[in-house]
Amino acid sequence: MQKPNKRSTIPQDVRIAVLTEAGYRCAVPTCRTILAIDLHHIVHVAKGGANSSPNLLALCPTCHALYHRGIIDDESIRAWKLMLMTLTKAFDAEAIESLRFLSQLQPGQLPVSGDGVLEFKNLMTAGLAQFKRLPSTGSPPQFDISLTNRGRDLIDAWEASDLNRLTSVLTPKIQAINKSVKSYGR
Repeated sequence: MQKPNKRSTIPQDVRIAVLTEAGYRCAVPTCRTILAIDLHHIVHVAKGGANSSPNLLALCPTCHALYHRGIIDDESIRAWKLMLMTLTKAFDAEAIESLRFLSQLQPGQLPVSGDGVLEFKNLMTAGLAQFKRLPSTGSPPQFDISLTNRGRDLIDAWEASDLNRLTSVLTPKIQAINKSVKSYGR
């Protein structure tokens, strides 16, 4: 019988990379708590999992316990890791939170000035957000910011932990990351 790997301390630089990737929040999109964060091994140490950033996911203690109780499944863990890897390669933590923020709004709920439009430029360039000029109400002009269908599909796939839908929304370059994340534990 093979002896399980011995658990060792996660190096500080790896810990910081994983926490930064998650924006120092729980990776579960319906949670995103910031109070306390555990690092979860996607492939458990006992099964040969490493203390490396691609094998670690930030989870709050509650979500971590839900995983170990079987409430959260492996497919969800891999989907959330893929999403975080994708977003942190393409955007900064502020843009990720802006994407989540926009997902909470209905069209017309966020009138902004031209400067406000610039705050969402990275999401617009990626085709995840859009703006339209609101009917003239004076000067300066006001614009409405909202998610595009692609942006909504991305958020919906993330929240549903649906790797197939997530993959269909992402670019081919990011799909290569998906393959490496999916290979963990298989």
